[in-house]
Formats: sequence, C-alpha cells, structure tokens
Amino acid sequence: MRNDPTDFLHIGEQKGYIELLNERTTIRYVAPNKKYRFTDPEEQVRARFYVELIEHFQYAQNRIDLEVTVPRRTPSDLADIVVFQDDDKKDPFIVVECKKEETSEAEFEQAIEQAFGNCNSLGGHYTVVVAGNTRRSFDVKNYKPRERTENIIADPPIGYGKVEEWRYLKGIERSELSVIERSDLIRVLEKCHQTLWQGGKFAPTQAFDELAKILFIKIRDEKKPRLKGKPYDFQIKTHENAESVAKRINALYQDAKAQDPEVFTENIEIDANRLFSVVNHLQGISLNQTDLDVKGVAFERFLGNFFKGETGQFFTPREVVEFMVNMVTPHHEELILDPACGSGGFLLHAMDYIRKQASDYYDKESREHYLHWHDFAEKRLFGIEVNDSIARVAKMNMIIHDDGHSNVISNDALVGFDTLRNQHSSFEKEKFDVILTNPPFGADIKKTELPYLENYELGKGKTSRKTEILFLERCFDFLKWETGKLAIILPDGILTNSSLQDVRDYIERHFQIRAVVSLPQIAFSHYGAGVKTSILFLQKLSKQEYERYQAAINQITVKNEAIYVPRIDALEDERQSIIAKGSPAQVDVTETYRQQFIAILDSIDALNQKLAKTPTKTVQRLSAFFFPEIESTLTTEFELFDAKTARVELKAQTSKLNALEKQYKAAFKAAADPEWESEIKAEYKEKIDTVKEEWEDQNTEDIREWVRENANDPIFMAIAERIGYDATGRKDDVNDLNTICEEYRKFIENPDFFG
Repeated sequence: MRNDPTDFLHIGEQKGYIELLNERTTIRYVAPNKKYRFTDPEEQVRARFYVELIEHFQYAQNRIDLEVTVPRRTPSDLADIVVFQDDDKKDPFIVVECKKEETSEAEFEQAIEQAFGNCNSLGGHYTVVVAGNTRRSFDVKNYKPRERTENIIADPPIGYGKVEEWRYLKGIERSELSVIERSDLIRVLEKCHQTLWQGGKFAPTQAFDELAKILFIKIRDEKKPRLKGKPYDFQIKTHENAESVAKRINALYQDAKAQDPEVFTENIEIDANRLFSVVNHLQGISLNQTDLDVKGVAFERFLGNFFKGETGQFFTPREVVEFMVNMVTPHHEELILDPACGSGGFLLHAMDYIRKQASDYYDKESREHYLHWHDFAEKRLFGIEVNDSIARVAKMNMIIHDDGHSNVISNDALVGFDTLRNQHSSFEKEKFDVILTNPPFGADIKKTELPYLENYELGKGKTSRKTEILFLERCFDFLKWETGKLAIILPDGILTNSSLQDVRDYIERHFQIRAVVSLPQIAFSHYGAGVKTSILFLQKLSKQEYERYQAAINQITVKNEAIYVPRIDALEDERQSIIAKGSPAQVDVTETYRQQFIAILDSIDALNQKLAKTPTKTVQRLSAFFFPEIESTLTTEFELFDAKTARVELKAQTSKLNALEKQYKAAFKAAADPEWESEIKAEYKEKIDTVKEEWEDQNTEDIREWVRENANDPIFMAIAERIGYDATGRKDDVNDLNTICEEYRKFIENPDFFG
C-alpha cells in the first residue's frame, strides 16, 4: 500500500529529514536547517509533502528549500517549497504551494493562481498545490501563461524524469491508493460535500445525493478486477480536462448503475468542473482497504454532523446502538431487520458484532473469517427507510462497509405486506429473528390520510395513532413466533400515560417482556430531540401461547358482552320511546286529542265486537298509543240491530278516525322541538357511551388480570444515568449501559437471583 500522510512524518523523523522539537510544537527541516511552528495546520501539510518529495519523488534534500523569496513580486511573497535542479539552488524545477486541509474550493483556486505566479517568477518547470489529501499539479513551462486546464498533470515527475500518464496504479508501491485515518476521512467527505453544495446553489440533501453517487463509483472502481500496474479509472490523468474526467466517471456510473439498479436510478447531476474537483479530493484514497472501524466511525460522524445540521434528521447515537446490539446478541444465521433504518446504524453494528465474533472462531486473514461475517452482511441484514434520500445513505453506508445494500428498500414500513413484498420478496410476516429499531416518534397516522390505519389492531376505531405505536404492531408481524426478539426505543409516555393503557396491554398480550432500560433525558439532546425514552427488549410469544391468550380474551369478551349488551339495548329502547312520545309541547297536543281518539276508538271497538271483526292495524296502533294501559271494554251501546247498519256506522267512524289522525299529526308536527330531541339523543348517547366505557374497562381489567396470572416471567429493569456522552454529544468516560449489559447477562443466566 502507498503510505498514508501520517507515515511520511514518521519516515521523515526516522530518516532524519525532519525533527519535531519542543514537545512537537516546532519542526526543523534538517537539510535547509530551518525551523517553523508545527502547530500551524499548513506547516503540517508542508512537512508531509516535503518528506514525500524526498521519499517518493526521489529529490535530494540538499536541492529542496523552503520559504524561497519570489523575485519581481512583493517582499512578503515566498514559495512554500522549491525543488531545484542544481546543488547551488539556482535553477528551480518544482514550485509548491501548501494550504491547510480545510481549504475551501475558492481558496484552492486562489492558491493555484499564487502557485503559477511564483513558478513563473522563479522560472520553474512544474507547480503543485497541496491541501492535505487534495492535490493538483501543472506543467507550467511548456504552456501559455494563462493555461490552467490542458497543462494539468497526474503528478510531478519522479527524479527529474518524464511526467507519467497516471498517478495511481494497482499493486505498485508508492503508486497505490492510500489508507487514511478517521479524521482525515471525515475532512475529505466534508470537503467533497462543500464542493458539491456550492455555498447554497444545491440543497444540502441534493449535494449529499450527488456525493453518494460519486462514492458509489469510487468503491466500484476500487473493487474492479485489474492487473497489477494497471491504472485506476477514478482519477485525473495527465493533460486531462474536466470534461474528459466527467465523461469517464459518468460512463463508470452508468455501467455500475446497470449492474446495481436498486442503489441509484437518477444520473449524476453536477457539472464537469465540480465533478473534477470531487475526483481530485477522493482519487488517492482507498475506501475499500481503509479499516471498517475507521470507515464506520468516520461516516457515522460525518452523517451525524450533516443530518443534524442540515436536514433536521437525527440518528441513534453509537453508544445506544452498540448497547442494544450487545443485549440481543445476534447470531450469524439470524435475519436482522430495522424497519426504520435511517442511515443503517443498527444494521452496520450488527454486522460489526458478527465480524468480531468471527475473530473468535477463525484466523482474521482466513477465508472462513471473511465468509462468516460477509455472508451475514450480504444475506441477513434488512432495512426499510421511508425517506428516499436517507435510504440511499443507508445503502451507500453499507456499500462502503462491503455488505448487502440490496436488502435496504425505501418505503413506509407500515404499508401493506403485499406492497413491501412486491418491492422485495423477503419482507414477509413472521420472517425475521431480530428487529433492532428506533422508530419515528410523535407523527400522527391519520385515517383520512393513510387508510391502512384500520388494518392495525391498535388502529381500529381510531381517527389517528402515533407512528411508534403502529411500529410496535408491525414489528410483531415481522417477527418469527416464539424466538423473534425485538429491541425498540420508545417514548416513556407509552409506559406511563393512562391514555395509552391499551398499548401496554397489547405488549403484554403479544410479547414476553425481557427487559426495560430507561435512558436519561439527554440521550437525544444533541440532535435537538428532548423526549424521554426507554428501550424495551421483547420476545414474541409462541403461536400456541398467543392463541391461548386470544382464546381467553374471547371468553372474557363473550362473558362481559352478555352483561353489558342488554343494558345498552334497554337504553336504546328507552330513548326511542321518549322520542316517539315527543317534546313537552307535543305531549300536550297528544293529551288534547286523547279524549277524542278514545271516543272514536271506543265506538270502533264496540262495532268490531258486534260484527265479530278484527281491528285494523291503524286501530291497534292508535289504541296502544292513546290508552295502552286501559283494557279494551265495550263502553258504547248502539241501538242498531242489523249488521248492515253496523257496517255503515263502522265505515263512518273509521273515516272520522282517519281525519282526526291527520289533524293530530299536523298539530303534533307543528309542536316539534328539534333542540329538545337533540338534547334527548345526546343525553342517551352519553348514558350508552358510559356503559360502553364500563364494558371496555371491565374487559381490559379482566384481561389484564388474566395476563398477570398467566404471564409472570421476571422482567429485568434498569436506569441508565450516564451513557458515554453528554447533552452536547461530547464523550463521557462513564457509560452505565456497559454495566447494565453485564448485569443483564447474569439475569438471563439466573433470573431468580434478581427476583
């Protein structure tokens, strides 16, 4: 491997090219015998490149000078490094301008102009601008003074030789890609993002999307099979302009996209000059060979800073993720899911857990070691993320870690299973062994906006429900019966609010509660989220146990139904009866007409009896209404002795009754009082609702009592006060989570000891 920047300092000290003095605050360049302040970031860049000029580019120490005065320019203009062609240092060959790592794109362009001015004034052949890992070299002497494109070269010549076409070659010492440190990787990523962001011309998320595409190409290019000595494609070669580089990078992207269409669907959307600059930042780094731990922390820090500052998203801190993974102890044959995976933190830490486990079983360099964790990463890690841009981050993060990014999909994890299966066949019910997740908090799933709310047991009859509540049920659906394990972060309200008792009841009826760990208020403070949370560790009941619970619940429901349904029916009948009698004014109307109706109905009754006829339905209805409690008796005597006369009289009385009813109905309607009727309906609705609440409460209490009697497994409970970082995100040396994990191990082995 080509040495990283830190190695050049070490080599320089070992071989006596430089000395670091005064507790490394001062540097002395031995050959020119010059001292400078080493705490200056630019000086650190110059020191590394100075040693590289000697070691890699093979220029003699005595032909290199520092802070060389530039003729025909202001007295303060000094060239940072000059390589001469002669021992007397009269004939400049390479003129170098050094800038600190954090130099912006605009500052880098200014440095190029300064380097050209110095090189032309000194009469040098080549100039180099170095800003940490970013470097650009030019052939100055053989081109017109204002040329800045056609004269770009891959690298300065080695030992006064000719300029090589390519700078980075596979397997060639000193020409290989660099393995870099975590802090350097973070700086490079931030520099790339700033270049793409263009000071606000792109939205931050759009800039990040473009960076993800470029990183995708970079990693694919590093992994592409090529013979030793062959150049990498992801680099800027000698005499290559921005358009040429962009054309090659876009071709690489289209090829990679065709082979892996699930990662990216859009084309690269940045101009050639920006793409050229980003390639310049990244070309010398080996993302593939950089240690996974270094990449993991670097990308985690970069992602955390980016999303916290720019998009309002927040992710689960590393310390909490590691704790949850360690508590569930994933196995390399288990299927792991995060249905709200964000940037993929839980999945990557699960992979890292298995990778470390592989070291217990196999030699780290063996193929068995690699397959143990790599097959797990490729085939057993799954994620769902609703935000497409963040899902892309998760895929990119997993690609960087050399694992199965194709198992991450972008969708709402709460949609129907048919939708999820159509996107990826593995997202099925009862499929997964372990779920690790920090679901989104607080958002309302409204029935009017997302009809799937009714498909959830915890959503039935609700107009809205919080996302975290539905995620609990969705996790239950995803897990295997009996062995499926869930580690989920939830707001404490689910554990304490009286209005959410039904959610707690759901948990008890569907899971065995293994552990509850309370997190401090500051757990998510540095991401701007102050909600108090706890972690629940649950295990899905066996199918037989679940069915036993459901049978008991059904039995309790039937028992209480027999008690409360008759009470509700009686109230319904009472309400209908009162409304049928009418408002007070209508009751007065009825009383006014009652005697008239009784007289006619009495006559009709006597005639029906004389004629042995059954009363009509109208007569029966009105009789029941006007004198329901009076036994029908013959009170009217007729002096009619023949049936014909009786029938004529019955017809007349019936007509009289119909006319009176019509008159009564009009008067009754006129006396109607809608406000009174609404009040009666509201009054009885309240009474019925009260009975229904009593019924629901009795059901809940009976079910809860049954659960208490039949599910008495011990629960591990702990409170974490300090968790390895403070409210600002700074490291705290105390982490209670480590101790809690150790105590939980003891609890699992001997629950009675804690009970």
